[in-house]
Amino acid sequence: MKYFSYITLLYFAISHNLMAQSVEIDDSSVIQSYLIQIDDNTLLKGKIIELNADSIFLKLELLGNISISRKSNFIVEIMGGSTFRGELLEISNDSLLFDMTGLTNVWIKNTDVVKLTVLEWQDIGTEGYSIANQHKTRYLFSPSGYSLGEGNGYYQNIYGVINAVNYGVSENISIGFGADFLSLLNEGTPSIFITPKIGKQYNDNTYLGGGLLIGSLGIFDQSNPFIVLGYGVVTRGTENRNLTLAIGHSYGNKSLTSHVITLNAYSRISNKYGFVSENWLMKETAILAYGLRKFDKRISTDFGIAFISLKMSDTFDDSYRVAFPLPYLGWVINW
Repeated sequence: MKYFSYITLLYFAISHNLMAQSVEIDDSSVIQSYLIQIDDNTLLKGKIIELNADSIFLKLELLGNISISRKSNFIVEIMGGSTFRGELLEISNDSLLFDMTGLTNVWIKNTDVVKLTVLEWQDIGTEGYSIANQHKTRYLFSPSGYSLGEGNGYYQNIYGVINAVNYGVSENISIGFGADFLSLLNEGTPSIFITPKIGKQYNDNTYLGGGLLIGSLGIFDQSNPFIVLGYGVVTRGTENRNLTLAIGHSYGNKSLTSHVITLNAYSRISNKYGFVSENWLMKETAILAYGLRKFDKRISTDFGIAFISLKMSDTFDDSYRVAFPLPYLGWVINW
């Protein structure tokens, strides 16, 4: 009996795909209604009436026409009590085409659908994980090639002192602002910065971006704290496993002017944890940081350790350096 649901799904996959290949749909037929649950408290009769690149449009009793993100998934209950989880790919006037996670694509007749439960895209992940990586646009501090998307944003706090807010102005453009809280309370020039960024998907697993960091680093050098850092970035992989290379150049006083290379990686290790590595190579400084990211739907916490290597003085050769470990702790709240 434990294989009954899988046998039933296989039957639907074979029979309905054969019908989809051999039977012409009658455009005059009426789309069948079924139960649609859009959250824990709302269960209404309705139907799916349209798909586009970004949205799925539903027509529900009482609520009328509503739309949900195209990234949403569904838990599909069919006749006989079997269920599966899948992504909606296409609709016809009497059937729905689902990508059944880990199995195959299958057409399901509307008359065979008992209930659809909507899993909003914030609640789902990819590659078998139930929670999406909500902070894929940044590692610990360095950005990736992913874009925030229009209307999305986050607040980031590092050590309880460094604060930043980033917001998606459009699908491919974002803007960020940040400040060091302690320097704002002290005399002199505070550490504040602005970070415009542009990013775009190049192909299925490649994302390109570039941006600027403009501001002052008064916490490090009050005599000439202003800095401009321009960079280009390429990210390869998925939101759960990716590698990013960024190359840039900073301009400021002598200690702040340098070529900058960062090599960063992220790998999901469980449903709620991921491994983060962020590595900076500059003229006088190298930073190798490693940590874990624990995340939920809206809040992620990064904790780890950074190894910092500094060239101590221009009067010594490069062999005179000092290296020390520094704990890392940060939080991100997404909206």
